[in-house]
Amino acid sequence: MYLNVHWILLFMVIAVHSARYTENLENYLQPDRISRDDFLYPPPGSNLCARECIQGAPPMTCYYKWIAEDYVTLGPECGDCPNTPDDCDRPQCVVGDGNEKSILAINRMVPGPIIEVCLGDRVIVDLQNNMAGAQTAIHWHGVFQKNYQYMDGVPMITQCSINEGTSFRYDFRANNEGTHYWHSHDGLQKLDGLQGNLVIATPKSGDPNGNLYDFDLPEHVLMILDWLNNTAEERFPGNSVNDPGQDPISFLLNGKGRRIAPTGQPPSNFPFQEVFVQRGKRYRLRLVSGLCTVCGVEFSIQDHSMTLIATDGVPVNPVSVNSIVMFSGERYDVVVNANQQAGSYWIHMRGLSECSEADRQVYQLGVLRYEGTNEALLGDPGYYPLFARSGTVANPENATCGSGQGGVCVSQLKCSIPDTENVINGPPDVNIVQEFTFNVFNKTTFFNAGSYQRYLVAPDRNLVTSCMNNISFLTPPSPILSQGQQLPSNVFCPLGRTGVPQCPASAASQGYCECVHVYKIPLGAVTQIVLGDGSPIFDLQHPFHLHGYDFYVMALDQYRNGETLDSVVANLKYRYRDWRTQVPARKDSIAVPSNGYAVIRFKANNPGLWFLHCHFMYHLATGMAIVLQVGEAHDWPPVPPNFPTCGNYQPGVYEDYHYGYDYPNEINNY
Repeated sequence: MYLNVHWILLFMVIAVHSARYTENLENYLQPDRISRDDFLYPPPGSNLCARECIQGAPPMTCYYKWIAEDYVTLGPECGDCPNTPDDCDRPQCVVGDGNEKSILAINRMVPGPIIEVCLGDRVIVDLQNNMAGAQTAIHWHGVFQKNYQYMDGVPMITQCSINEGTSFRYDFRANNEGTHYWHSHDGLQKLDGLQGNLVIATPKSGDPNGNLYDFDLPEHVLMILDWLNNTAEERFPGNSVNDPGQDPISFLLNGKGRRIAPTGQPPSNFPFQEVFVQRGKRYRLRLVSGLCTVCGVEFSIQDHSMTLIATDGVPVNPVSVNSIVMFSGERYDVVVNANQQAGSYWIHMRGLSECSEADRQVYQLGVLRYEGTNEALLGDPGYYPLFARSGTVANPENATCGSGQGGVCVSQLKCSIPDTENVINGPPDVNIVQEFTFNVFNKTTFFNAGSYQRYLVAPDRNLVTSCMNNISFLTPPSPILSQGQQLPSNVFCPLGRTGVPQCPASAASQGYCECVHVYKIPLGAVTQIVLGDGSPIFDLQHPFHLHGYDFYVMALDQYRNGETLDSVVANLKYRYRDWRTQVPARKDSIAVPSNGYAVIRFKANNPGLWFLHCHFMYHLATGMAIVLQVGEAHDWPPVPPNFPTCGNYQPGVYEDYHYGYDYPNEINNY
């Protein structure tokens, strides 16, 4: 394969740099938790990467040692929790929502260890897989991985899964700032606990909104999780009678919470997550949606407004809001001014869509506590039926942000960084239209002999699989990025006359197929993607995440006045406008309104193979995804030395062949 000289030189530099540090890597080992004192007052000579970022300071090497294993909530390390409250805070105690269940954990933490570094730092994570009979891979959600494409962590796209008993070293440069996070991209593991926070910070002086806050602390990175009463695999493909559907039982804030009944009856006495502030100071809170299921969550703080300053790691012009709606994969940075009477205030997390129905009403609480006060000052939280946070809602459900509706959609936010690459003006070079929906199987023929297709038991008990343009993404047997030349051509969706992937002719009559769904995009092309909801399910906002990039949010709305996806696409050519003074927000994850659409745009300047998929975990597991191939193989960095390989094993079968015998002719024919 022809290799670009740029990649050869870059790889040589990386190899030399690696050799210099490998022998003394333990010197750069980072802690799993970061205290406020360690962050604000590091001792002289400290190697702590979670630090105040200084303009012009040299980058650091940040090394992490992780062990993934089967674990349990309220295990032996929790002692007498909650009767002895301090036991609940033991380093290896995972409380969850106060109910014992099997989980997966890294370093016996949920969320897992935090990574907080400065822009330009080198991140090295040694992941040892000790999970019984399981494989895994870690995706660094929001990190572009430019020049480090093989570290993106998507099984069979960028790497082989990490098998039980083996380890994998992730090694990449933190080359784009913001509030990100990491999570397993293998199967359903994320919902069982394999995820954690990741922040790539910059000097406060370089933040367009840096004058709005006094503190940006690791303890104020807040991850919201949805939580089941059993393992994620027990809900897949799903039950029809006992515990049907895939909706969560509760939410967690940084791994803590209580199971709160829909009726609002008093919860158990397990601890809520506390967020400490000092009166008179302004704090940057980094909110991370680690949600996996179809429910969004509305986040608010009693008696406190919030100033929204960034979304998915990119700063926006400040907007004052009272609550924020978050879907899976999204991140929002806000400033909270601790200007109220010193005391303790409820943090509310209210479930939306299916989690708002009367028989569910999934809910969770946290506590914003002013230093020097105690929980006794907390009043009645109100719970779900009484929750009514008035005021402006950021990212409201289904784009309800018209005049008088009280919402601010992400399509109305303005990016604080100019469009220096001229992406948003004029027509795109490439326009990709994707309608996502579900294929409903005929139950009478689905279980015919020899028929084996993935399916999900929907809440209405139908058997469905997830599609984009009627194609359900099929995982290839080997990673496309590192072993693409070894893959048989018939696993990929064939191309139609216009070069667009389509179902094979043999499946045309079914209107549905499964294949490896890859779109090719020329390197450097201004690319526009129109995502349209073709699902009959009402009030379900699918969040889509793009790896390797963020994108401008060009349009976001429900279909109105007889609109369809086709009419929206046809009208786009007449809807370009001058964005020079109002640059739209940039995100890498966006919730498409139910029965609506989103139009996103980016410049394809990061060569590689990048996943675009629904971030509802069960939808991804059943094929709601495509791969964007940017550039050709010679544009990608070379495969790292000794990179793991995997794939099918189907040697030829020969009469009277016995393993261990010397049949050189037959062996040469393999």
